[in-house]
Amino acid sequence: MKNYQKVLAVIALSGMCLAGTAPQTDDTASKTKKKAHAAKAMKAEPVKPVMTPHPVRRDETADKLRELKEVVDQQQSALQAVQQQLQQTQQQLQQTQQQLKTTQQTAQQADAKAMEVENSSNLKVQKVQSDLADVKTALSSTETIVKEDEKKVDYLEHPASIAYKGIRITPTGFLEMTGYYRTHATLSDQATPFSGIPLEGWAGGSATSAASGENPNLSEFGFTARDSRMAVRIDADAGKTKLAGYYEMDFFGTSPTANLNQTSSYTPRLRQAWGRAKFDNGFTITGGQMWNLITLNRKGTDADNTNVWIPNIIEAQYSVGYDWGRFAELRLSQQFGKNINLAVGLTNPTMLSSANNETGSVAGVASLGNSLLGNSLVNACSGTTIGECTNTPLYTTNLAPDVIVKLAFDDAKIGHFELKTIGRAFRDRIVPTATAGASDNYAYGYGYGAGAVIPVVAKKVDLILQGLYGKGVSRYEDSGQYDVVIRLDSDKQMQPLKSYSYIAGFETHPAPKVEIDGLFGQEHYYQDLYITNPAAVLAGTAAPSLGGYGAPTTSVSGCFYENAAAAVANGAGDACAPNNKTLWNAKLYGYYDLYKGTKGTLRYGAEVDYIERTTWAGGAHAATLANPVQAGGNLQALGADKTAFMTMRYIFP
Repeated sequence: MKNYQKVLAVIALSGMCLAGTAPQTDDTASKTKKKAHAAKAMKAEPVKPVMTPHPVRRDETADKLRELKEVVDQQQSALQAVQQQLQQTQQQLQQTQQQLKTTQQTAQQADAKAMEVENSSNLKVQKVQSDLADVKTALSSTETIVKEDEKKVDYLEHPASIAYKGIRITPTGFLEMTGYYRTHATLSDQATPFSGIPLEGWAGGSATSAASGENPNLSEFGFTARDSRMAVRIDADAGKTKLAGYYEMDFFGTSPTANLNQTSSYTPRLRQAWGRAKFDNGFTITGGQMWNLITLNRKGTDADNTNVWIPNIIEAQYSVGYDWGRFAELRLSQQFGKNINLAVGLTNPTMLSSANNETGSVAGVASLGNSLLGNSLVNACSGTTIGECTNTPLYTTNLAPDVIVKLAFDDAKIGHFELKTIGRAFRDRIVPTATAGASDNYAYGYGYGAGAVIPVVAKKVDLILQGLYGKGVSRYEDSGQYDVVIRLDSDKQMQPLKSYSYIAGFETHPAPKVEIDGLFGQEHYYQDLYITNPAAVLAGTAAPSLGGYGAPTTSVSGCFYENAAAAVANGAGDACAPNNKTLWNAKLYGYYDLYKGTKGTLRYGAEVDYIERTTWAGGAHAATLANPVQAGGNLQALGADKTAFMTMRYIFP
C-alpha cells in the first residue's frame, strides 16, 4: 500500500513540475531532456521534496498534494470497503461451504441411518415373511393331515375296495334295462346278427321246415336286462411285482330251458376271467379269458378294460368292422421306455365253420357261431358212408394256437398308435371211405392290422381308426363269416378266405355329463372259387362248374319270396343261401349322466343304427373258367335294417 502511495505522489509531483516550468522555456528538446533526466533521477533515488524559491509555487504544490492525498485517502477508503466486502463475502462463502459440508455430513448420516433402518426393516419383513411361511406350512401340513384323516375316515365309512389278507377286492359292473326296435325282425334280443340281416322279401326256412325267424315284413320290439354285468377286480402288491385279477359275467348265456314266456331264465355267461403279473422292469404276463390282442387298445398293450377300446354302444354285437375277440389267451408284453410296448399273444385257435361243408366227410371243424353263443354245433352228419361223423362237437381239433403280435406307441399329445399281425394254422381230417384213404389237410392264414386313438381336442374329441386285412381271419371280424373254403367236390383241401374290415368314428364329450359318438364300419369278403368237377373237365365229358365262396352257381332263387313254399308255388327254387359280400353299419349314439358322483353313475342313453347287407350274386346256370362270374341271369339278394335302442344304466361306483 505504501508503494502505491509513493507512485501516486511521484506522478503528482511530476505533473506540478511540468506545469511550473512550461512558461519559461521554448526549447522542446530541452524539455524532453529535462524529463528524461527527471525520470532517471526518480528511478535512481527516492523522490525528494522540490525546493522552490517562490512561496506561491510551494503553496500550490501543497494544495495539490493535499488534494491528491485526499483522493488517495478516498480511494484507500473505497478499497478498504471493497476489501472488507470481499472478506465478508469470503467469510460468507466459507460459512456456506461449511454449512454445505455439514449438510452433506448430515445427509450422509441420514442415508446411513435410513440404510440401517431399511436393513432393519428388511430383516423384520423377512422375519415376518418367514414366520408367515412357517404358519402357512403348518396350516398346509395341518390341512393335509386333516384331508388324509378325512380320506381315511371316508375310506373306512365308504371303502372303494374290500381288504382281505393283503389284497384289494373291488366290485364293479352295472345294471341295465334296454329297449330295442328293429324295422325288420331278427329275433335276436339286444345283439343284432349283422351277417343275418333279413333279405328283401324273404322270411327264411325251406319248403318243408318252419321259418328261421328272420322276417323283413315284420318289425321287432323288446325290453331286456341281459346286458347287465357283474364283475370283481383283485389287486395286490408283492414287492416289486403288481398282481391283478379280473372276473366279469353277463346274462347272454342260454340253456334248453331259457325262455321269456313267464320268467326270464337266462343263465350267466363268462365274459372275462384273467390274472396278471406286472414287474417293475416293464415286463407283464397275463393269462385267461380276456379281450384278445387283436382288439384296439387306448393305451399300451394291456388287457385291462381301461386300456382297451371297446365301443361304448348299446348294441350288444358292437359294430360291423370292429375287430375283436374275447377268449382264452396267454399274453407276454414288454415296455420300452415310456412310449413303446411290444406284446405277443397265444390265443385259443378254435376255427369257424368252413363254407360248403354240407357233407360229413370232414371231421374236426366247428361251425359258425351266432351272435350270442360263440361257437355253435357242427352241421349234423347224415348218410351211411363209412367214416361219416355222427357227433356234433363244440370245438375243433386244433393244430396250434393263433399267434398275435402288437407294437404300440403312446404319446399324451398325439395319441395311441398300433401295428399288429396274426398267424393262424388250420387242419382237418379226411376220414377213410370204401374208395379213398384217410388224410390230413393243412392251411395257413395271416392278417395285418393297424389302429389309432387320436385326441383331436384334448379330453373333448377323440378320433378312432382301426383296420384288418388277411386270409382266414374272419373269426376276429365282428360279423363272423367263414375262415376257409373246403373243396369237398375236388381235392378236399382248405382255402383260407380273404377279407378286410375297418371302422372309423369320433368319441366326443361336449360337457362333463354328456357323451356323443358316431361310428362307421365295413367288412368285405372276397370270392374264393374252385372247379368242382376237375376230372370230368380233364376227360372232356363236362364243362367246368364253379364252387366255393361267392360261387355264381349258388342258388338264390328262393330269396325273393316270403318263404320257400311261396317260391315253389311260384315256380322258383326254394333255396336261398347266398354268401355275404359286403356289410356296412353306421351308428350314432350318446349318453347323459343324470347323476355322477361317489355313489356311482345314473346314465340314460340312445342309439340309432343303419345296417346294409350285400351278397354275391348266384343262379342256376353254369359258369366257365374264362368268365367265372356271369352277370347275365345272376340274382343278387340284398338286405337292410334300421335299429333303435334306449337304455337306463346304473354304473357301480
